[in-house]
Amino acid sequence: MTIRILQNVFGLISIFLIFPTIVWSQETVIAATKVGECELRVEVNDQWHTMRLRAFHPLSTGCDIGRESMLPILDEAFSKIRSPQLDRSYASLYLGRLIDYPWMCQYLANAARTNGGWDSRKGKPVAMDINKYVSSLLFRKELLAPIIDVLAKNGYSVTGVSVEKVLVGSFHDVPLYQEKMFRGRVPFDAQVWLRLEKG
Repeated sequence: MTIRILQNVFGLISIFLIFPTIVWSQETVIAATKVGECELRVEVNDQWHTMRLRAFHPLSTGCDIGRESMLPILDEAFSKIRSPQLDRSYASLYLGRLIDYPWMCQYLANAARTNGGWDSRKGKPVAMDINKYVSSLLFRKELLAPIIDVLAKNGYSVTGVSVEKVLVGSFHDVPLYQEKMFRGRVPFDAQVWLRLEKG
């Protein structure tokens, strides 16, 4: 038993020594701000040329990040990556779960409800993969215009939206939703990436 434990320990040590880039995160926080009880951070990973907007809540109960909180920190972060120290090209911005951004969840639910390509009774698209369908709804200027403007000012454009792990539910599941509670099932949450292009 003791030999087996030692083998496991030595095995873990060898993984740390051989694959340090896998074990240790390469992400660097370049901007952070408090939003209520949450902390909103922008991190960059120079190895993978990616950025991530992360919302942390001390009690893990989720965050409600409005446009007025999101846009300034994105502006700060994208201004910093133009500096000589961080002048690299980033291919994506990961937003995390959409549910941390109630205004985006509400847009998605209402857009699906009024779109002929969504079957609210079955809770799925009429004739398309659900990830592609939700991506197409989120890649609309009426939703992304404020983000697009901030990025454009800093030399980036949004070329697309990618999603996975779409959640479908009723309007009662949509965070901070205060409009009429329509019947049927709609998409309201997903893991979301914005695809970026510099220049």
